[in-house]
Amino acid sequence: MASPLYTVLAFTCTLVLLIFMNQFNTVLDKSEKTDKDFLYLSCWVTFFCLLDGIWGLFASGTVHRNSLFFILSSLSHATAALSAYIWLSYILNFISIERDKAIPAKMLSIALVLFQLVLLLINYKSRFIFDISDTGAYIPRAGRNLLYYCQYITFFVIGLFLAYQTASAKKLAIRRHYAAGFLFITAPVLCGLLQKSFPFTPCASIGSMLGCCTIYAFVISRISRNRDLSQKAVIIAGLSSDYDVVMYMNIDKNQVKYYQVSDKFAPLLWEGRNSSDPNSFDELMRRISVPSEFSDFTEYSTLERCIEILQTAPYYTIPFLANINDHIEHFRLKIASDKSNSRAFIVGIINVDEEHRLEETAQKLRKDLQHTKLIANKDPLTGVGSTAAFKAKCQLIDNQIKAGNNIRFAIVECDVNNLKFMNDNFGHDKGSEYLKNCCNVFCNVFKHSPVFRIGGDEFVIILYDTQYDMRAKLFQKLKSSINTKSKSPKECISFAAGMADFSPQIDESVKDVLKRADTFMYIDKGKMKGKRRSP
Repeated sequence: MASPLYTVLAFTCTLVLLIFMNQFNTVLDKSEKTDKDFLYLSCWVTFFCLLDGIWGLFASGTVHRNSLFFILSSLSHATAALSAYIWLSYILNFISIERDKAIPAKMLSIALVLFQLVLLLINYKSRFIFDISDTGAYIPRAGRNLLYYCQYITFFVIGLFLAYQTASAKKLAIRRHYAAGFLFITAPVLCGLLQKSFPFTPCASIGSMLGCCTIYAFVISRISRNRDLSQKAVIIAGLSSDYDVVMYMNIDKNQVKYYQVSDKFAPLLWEGRNSSDPNSFDELMRRISVPSEFSDFTEYSTLERCIEILQTAPYYTIPFLANINDHIEHFRLKIASDKSNSRAFIVGIINVDEEHRLEETAQKLRKDLQHTKLIANKDPLTGVGSTAAFKAKCQLIDNQIKAGNNIRFAIVECDVNNLKFMNDNFGHDKGSEYLKNCCNVFCNVFKHSPVFRIGGDEFVIILYDTQYDMRAKLFQKLKSSINTKSKSPKECISFAAGMADFSPQIDESVKDVLKRADTFMYIDKGKMKGKRRSP
């Protein structure tokens, strides 16, 4: 007969899982199938532990109802049988086993579950698995071993497979992933062995609870190791405010998710923004792109080309012409890898007609030899340093870094918000005026630092000497200059900003500092977008 401690331990496991369930919902991403399946598994394990605790009330003699005890015992064994299949389904998804390869394993597990259920039905008459004595004691029979082996053969097989994958994995991240899956399976297996030897202890509940906590601990440790795991959400939030299309592609799962589709592009997606078929993005690019301008990118597969490009660079930008409703416009395709998942990336499409017009103006000015030097070093619209001037400045700083000089500097990157909105609603002249107003703020705050315009709405400031020493105060002053209350382009000032310091311990060039400033800028842009949406 079981001890009353049996029920206490089983209910404790239930309580632990209930406490963690709130954290599971907070940390895990329900849009990801693996995370959603883990939430289902956690709910099932919680139910299993609760049922096990109720069973302990009967097994310890606290409750005396033999017929009800027999039914409850049968239900407990059936729940344990189903648990093996649910655990198998989750672990196959966790380690990203292809669907075709997962089907045989799932079919075998289902067959074992059905076999156990048949045995439990037979036990109702023959009592060869277990029985309940007249005194209300649970009596295990010889057939219980057969039930036990059917339940745990699935765990043993998948555990051996994970052990092999862990040992053979070459990359540390992949090895950690498989090791987490191995520990996830090992916990219920080891506790299952104890359950066989000590049938009146809640080892199965303890093992199931430890298995769930193992996966949760792996998720938390993964976030701790890589603090830019939220880069996906940060970049998507930042791009969505200005871009016409923002999508996330997961290569392993062969899935695409659209986070932003403007009214202009929505009719061009055959299956709409809810489509998860990666081919929908390829079809969109083939329909809108002008062949003579973009044929080398769309002729084979846009997604395949993105994958090739991101093998050599973390992000990439491609300008192209698009035919939207028989009107040819200039767009830019931006690809950014997801640092939290090397087999996934983010794609954004933005209209850059205004930027292209400015570039055309610059090209015309370049033809005049008298303005060659001016065009090379100054932006024609704002009068600040141009992209070429910024690259030249970066080269000078990189030479100092390579020479081992003791150099101190910081980079502030600013991205003007809502430029597209200004152009569409007030006209391009007002949009240019709004852009210059924002640039004037950058120049006024950082009076003794060079300001460069490196994109249509992107600016970079390099801080030296006294302005470097006062960078925190100046950056706060910069952020306090934002004015979003006025709808007038003459008065409205809105931009996202990020700042990063050069560190000789981790930075090899200006590019490394710029990347960090870019990330902080996207974080700031996402926060500003969230504030605009909040009631």
